Amino acid sequence: MVTISSPDRVVYPESRTTKAQVVGHYSDVGERMLAHTAGRPLTLERYPRGVAASGFMQKNASEYFPDFIGRYEVPRADGVTTHPVVSDVAGIEYLANQNTISFHAPTVTCDDFEHPDRLIIDLDPPEGAGGAAHEAAWATKALFDELGLAAVPVATGSKGFHVTAAANRELTMEQASEFGQLAAALLSQRHPDLLTTRFRKAERAGRVFCDWLRNRWGATTVVPWSLRARHRPSVAVPITWDELAEVAPAGFELGDLPTADPLRELLAAPAAVGDAWTRIRRLAAEANIEPAPFDRFRA
Repeated sequence: MVTISSPDRVVYPESRTTKAQVVGHYSDVGERMLAHTAGRPLTLERYPRGVAASGFMQKNASEYFPDFIGRYEVPRADGVTTHPVVSDVAGIEYLANQNTISFHAPTVTCDDFEHPDRLIIDLDPPEGAGGAAHEAAWATKALFDELGLAAVPVATGSKGFHVTAAANRELTMEQASEFGQLAAALLSQRHPDLLTTRFRKAERAGRVFCDWLRNRWGATTVVPWSLRARHRPSVAVPITWDELAEVAPAGFELGDLPTADPLRELLAAPAAVGDAWTRIRRLAAEANIEPAPFDRFRA
């Protein structure tokens, strides 16, 4: 266990949750988190003065990070981003002690940066529309079932759910991105009053945003078992479909967590996604849906 600096500092004022409790949480769930963090270029969401103050997203590893925090260089237009990488619980604990509240990771690992090991549909409802998030999750499951892909929901600790399938790295990142775009378009076409792919909130008309963009280059999602920087210490937790009806997206908090991780179990036996790729392209063609270039700054 890392030596905690300022252990009594209050990180979540509403619940009086301290830094010692935050780091203790990551010690408790660290082994489970490794299935979702180990060997991945991480982005850290850090709040040195607690969640009531301003925080920041950190992609580049700090120079003072110790050697047991790995580094992985990702090219960008003007150079490289050198992400931190963990390989054990000690790395997670260290970064938590550096005031990391949430860990974010891409769908790829450093040892195979071209082929994702999961496919994610991020269901983002309007604030306070939890019931719609559940309906959207069931609709997404139905499509994934039709494609022959087993998936599990992740209660994100925020507003919605991530429906996540484990993939066997058969698709490239470009194909995974197209898969997500086609899945979101099909879902929105089949459920026009519930789901939308409109990026701008003003154009969603109270519908759940079916966000396929988590599957693109440079995108990340919150790591399961991460805390969230909200008013209370909610946690992103993978759940089973049997549990979905009883679980709110932010229904788990620090100190009140299950021990099972159905997503970790799914990742241990990933699906061969080639057949699903063929099926979704056929379904999209039958529905007159074609993938289109996407620029989030013009969407």
